Amino acid sequence: MLHRFFLCLLIALFMVACSTTDTTEPETVLVGGATGRQGNAVVDELLSRGYRVRGLTRKPGGRKALALAAKGVEVMQGDYADSFSLRVAMAGVDKVFFYSGFSRNEVAEGKNVIAAAKEAGIDHLVYSSGAAAEPGHGLVGAAKMLVEIAIVESGVPYTVFRPVAFMENFRGQQARTAKNGISDSRSPERLLHFISIPDIGFLVAEAFDYPAEWKGVAVNIASDVMTVREYVDTYSKVMGREVPYNRQPLEEYLAGMPKPLQPLFRWYDQAGYEADVEGLRRRYPNLITFEQYLRDTGWENWQPE
Repeated sequence: MLHRFFLCLLIALFMVACSTTDTTEPETVLVGGATGRQGNAVVDELLSRGYRVRGLTRKPGGRKALALAAKGVEVMQGDYADSFSLRVAMAGVDKVFFYSGFSRNEVAEGKNVIAAAKEAGIDHLVYSSGAAAEPGHGLVGAAKMLVEIAIVESGVPYTVFRPVAFMENFRGQQARTAKNGISDSRSPERLLHFISIPDIGFLVAEAFDYPAEWKGVAVNIASDVMTVREYVDTYSKVMGREVPYNRQPLEEYLAGMPKPLQPLFRWYDQAGYEADVEGLRRRYPNLITFEQYLRDTGWENWQPE
């Protein structure tokens, strides 16, 4: 009799446990440009938080796409220029992240993504723009600025992050920096802003995790800020050698780069990025600093091979 009592008790406890188990399905996020640097960072962060991830790529059979599939990503063929492929990719999706490169059709492609998101009833669209596209401060008529405006006008619930200069842009430049120093047109007291790509992925996931805080927000994001002088001194400190700063007249400096980039670098000189680094770091103190990035990527006490 006692044995039967305990058996019934165990069954009852099991049924209670089953009834209280969270059966909520994880949300599905479509990541545009999933094989790119930002896309990869977003994918990794979302997977670590338990989201189902669908990755959009033009080459689903490529090496990078296969690597995504091995992580558990549902890889979908698609192109921002192909509206039908976007509608197919967004079927059954809750949220969407996308960013764009510098295609000639960047605005039209961005509008295709927005239209597909609206048609699919996407709950939250996160767009990675650029701080040089900030309306009212950035480059007038910049493609990313026009995409931002289209997002706001669409009525789709959104968050826009505008990253500043990527720390990863300096990867592999140790030898050149040691030999030539740093050349720029800006005053040693001008402020520079930086962010790492993994931190962009982190912030995108934060927006999806805390939509009440992030929906309707468009903000420049940077995890570190310093003067040009401090920037050069950071290289010297980390590399264990003096890194000189070569300030050039603006027109001379611009003449040394491709013409399509000259308007952007003119804007850097005349206006430049703005971001609330202090506020962001107060909320997220573990964001990567520029010095930390250099030390973690082979710049510390660098010596030629």
